[in-house]
Amino acid sequence: MKITKNLGLITLASFFFFYAYHSYLILPIHIIELGGGEHDVGLIMSVAGASTIFFTPISGMLGDSYNKKILLLIGAFGLALTNYLFIHFDSLYYSYIFLRFLQGCSFSFFFVSAGTFVSETIDLKNQAQALGFFGVFAIANHAIAPTLSTYIVSEYSYQIFFLSTSFAAVICFVVITFLEDSKSVLVQGKRASIIGFIETLKNKKIFLIFCIMFLVGGAFVTCLNFNAIYANENMIKPVTLFFISYTSTALVMRIFFGWIPDKIGRIQTCYPGLIGFGISIGMLSFSNTFILIIISGSIFGLCHALVYPSLYSLVLSFSEDSNKTKSFSLCSLSFTFGGMIFSSIYGFIAEIFSFRVMFLSCSIIVTICFYFLVKKLKYVLEAS
Repeated sequence: MKITKNLGLITLASFFFFYAYHSYLILPIHIIELGGGEHDVGLIMSVAGASTIFFTPISGMLGDSYNKKILLLIGAFGLALTNYLFIHFDSLYYSYIFLRFLQGCSFSFFFVSAGTFVSETIDLKNQAQALGFFGVFAIANHAIAPTLSTYIVSEYSYQIFFLSTSFAAVICFVVITFLEDSKSVLVQGKRASIIGFIETLKNKKIFLIFCIMFLVGGAFVTCLNFNAIYANENMIKPVTLFFISYTSTALVMRIFFGWIPDKIGRIQTCYPGLIGFGISIGMLSFSNTFILIIISGSIFGLCHALVYPSLYSLVLSFSEDSNKTKSFSLCSLSFTFGGMIFSSIYGFIAEIFSFRVMFLSCSIIVTICFYFLVKKLKYVLEAS
């Protein structure tokens, strides 16, 4: 796979954007310090996902009609401004909820445009590998961002932490200005865009992937939002150990084995990958030691590294050229909507019962659903 100038630049910009965004995985600890409970953590962290319900479809339609570079700049600027505003607000209700909402809006504009931008710069036969390469730097920040941010908070303050994340988003903005995007005028009218959106939703193959992505997002975001608190309760140091083990394994898989979905088939990759992903969350519920956290995080990362680009590549391959950004946006919407719903519900479960009950119940639900949904998807593909 050849790395083009645009692919290199968008990947670099994404590194800084996702650093600025994923640094807030340590925000749950600050919420607890400000007097919040597990339910408050689930609610506030899930608000970023709630904003995507509205803005992700909009960014999808705009991305198929206008210059994606402009949408990328809007996302980077919005995140830089929002992260800076955290310095001036420290109340859980309503300022943190509002700021998390703005972070979600910025994420929608950036991620949808960046993902389809990548798919347009590479051949279809290498699409999953390219999306995997693009995702390497996003995944890296699941470990780098919270770990470095934890150090900044402990050595300096939350104010410096908020400022540093804002600065990272500014760097992302600058890198984006060097991208080359020839689409500068409206190429698809409003009516055609809406029709394309409806057609995408009516596609059975794409709809099944949306359902799978909903569950992947719900399980993934639940693990990320509550893991630092879970590790802290079990006195496991560093509290970002799960992020580090998950990220390390995922990076190895994406860099050296990113070709697997393109070679053996994306559906064939998804079946064991999704089942393993669900099982790893069940293992996490019993991971109360240093070694067990590393093992569960590694399996989690291995499976997610192969599944995530496979699903996005599948949905893009099932879409018309004029609707690819819409499909990508709906896939992202399904993921973040699942994260919002699961995070809110499981915040209650963790507070009433325990984190073990929360992770174990999540594992059982998603693993069973993955099995039947992928089986159904294979049936639909064979029938078409």
